[in-house]
Amino acid sequence: MINLRRKNFKPGRLGRLGLVIALAFMLPACASEQMTGKHLFILSGQSNMTGTVKGAFAARVQERFGKENTIVVMRQKSGRGIRFWVADYRQPTDRGLTDKKMNSNGREYKPLIETVMAAAKDESFDTVGFIWMQGESDANNRLSEVYEESFIKLIEQIEKDLGRDDLYFVIGRINDYARSKPDNEHWHRVRESQVKLGNTKGNAWIDTDDLNGGDANKPNGDIHFPREGAASLGQRFADKAIELIDKQ
Repeated sequence: MINLRRKNFKPGRLGRLGLVIALAFMLPACASEQMTGKHLFILSGQSNMTGTVKGAFAARVQERFGKENTIVVMRQKSGRGIRFWVADYRQPTDRGLTDKKMNSNGREYKPLIETVMAAAKDESFDTVGFIWMQGESDANNRLSEVYEESFIKLIEQIEKDLGRDDLYFVIGRINDYARSKPDNEHWHRVRESQVKLGNTKGNAWIDTDDLNGGDANKPNGDIHFPREGAASLGQRFADKAIELIDKQ
């Protein structure tokens, strides 16, 4: 079971099911606060969070902590803005998301947390980390103004539903693909928000600008990472997560 340290637990947004599961996860924490040496890593995001990223990430953390001491869970969905993970998403003023579109807010969160709970059953973890590679959709759809507050809502949601107050996160800053294009204000703003979030105490961000290719015809590369770039991304995420864990 997930080892919980929150003293004043309140159920998150999964309703009665979430409460039942989370309360079940709380029981071992009351009996023992001993360290287990085990670590849970939750990977999520849109199309740049690929199986290659997960594979490279898992190999790195397993090398550091041992395969028996690590669980790596990934749930991603291509082409999705952060609102798909945040049920109470607040769209920017006059941005024009229809009621029909807003009904999909939070749609990816339930499958994510259920995947985590299924993988983590009967285990207790010293640390839980959230690894996030997402934001291209929000930049392209001019939704950057509320990206920071939306990510904070997502982290608070995960903490509540897992009953932990010690979750750390690592954000992959979206690459420089659209940095030199006209009307790139939102691409810059998402990048800036991700750096600001990653610089908060106990958390981190990683640079991805050198991972998305590029040549004389397309110096800023592509929006997606080639296979070798994705592998480097997974290793970079893992190295940063290990660094944060070692500091705890």
